[in-house]
Amino acid sequence: IYWLYNQAFFFVKICFFNIFFIYLQAKTQVMKKFVFTGLICLLSISSIFSQNLGWEMDEEKSYQIPVGQCSWEEIQQSDFFYLVRENSRNVVLHADATVELAEVLDSKRPTKYEIEAYFGAWDEESLKQLPFFYAFVITMETKYQQPIDFKFIGCNREYDCGGYEEPETLPYFKIYQITEDNQRTIVGKILEKPESSFEEDVLKIIKH
Repeated sequence: IYWLYNQAFFFVKICFFNIFFIYLQAKTQVMKKFVFTGLICLLSISSIFSQNLGWEMDEEKSYQIPVGQCSWEEIQQSDFFYLVRENSRNVVLHADATVELAEVLDSKRPTKYEIEAYFGAWDEESLKQLPFFYAFVITMETKYQQPIDFKFIGCNREYDCGGYEEPETLPYFKIYQITEDNQRTIVGKILEKPESSFEEDVLKIIKH
């Protein structure tokens, strides 16, 4: 699948340069507008590829790690998931905080929230916090019908995160507020681990 991904990305780049050459040769404004639209579409596709998932071998851990955005299902299928599963045995959510957070989220509608969860599959603290974070967001969605959008973003030891910005530390949780007109604003961060718990820290950030 990763070979196909690389081949597709290469194909997009070749198409871009060919269309750009045609644009330079176009003699009419109508043709230039048509070709320009094609260039914009290819640039959009290229940006999607540039922030896609790749896997690379971590030499110290001797297993493949994700670099870029990935899903929980992909994490579950990884060689390091057994470490995440071991840490999940300690997951306990604070009921009072989740109930209050659900009420606050409901009161702020249609404003939504999104959390980008940066982690290193080679990093011990990241593997500790992943199951706590996932349990938190899934509980808010399934038990309280208050979904918080989220992304898992894997990073290597050089803090390369597959096209995403370099995090301040790992793990790193960046919380966005998204208004009805789709304006995104960073409203808070959790560095390495919550001060109390994810539900309590996110509640504190969103309330203010």
